[in-house]
Amino acid sequence: DVKGFPRDATAVVVDPPRKGCGGDFLEQLGKFRPRRVVYLSCDPVTQARDAKDIVGRGYRITNVTPFDMFPMTRHIESLAVFERD
Repeated sequence: DVKGFPRDATAVVVDPPRKGCGGDFLEQLGKFRPRRVVYLSCDPVTQARDAKDIVGRGYRITNVTPFDMFPMTRHIESLAVFERD
């Protein structure tokens, strides 16, 4: 039960599999409404899809940082930070 958490002082860290977040999770995240969402992704395409959903729930993107942790491959990690007003 998350009712006791102070939403205005809470950050949720998300590190989903390559397929991204599921719809049920995004819906639950929207209901919980933490102040900040920190989303680490190994697939920028699914992160962008999920970002559209998160922004649609009242968040804004405050930072996006790509990380090339696998040199000589096409794979990157991407860290996005969302905040609500």
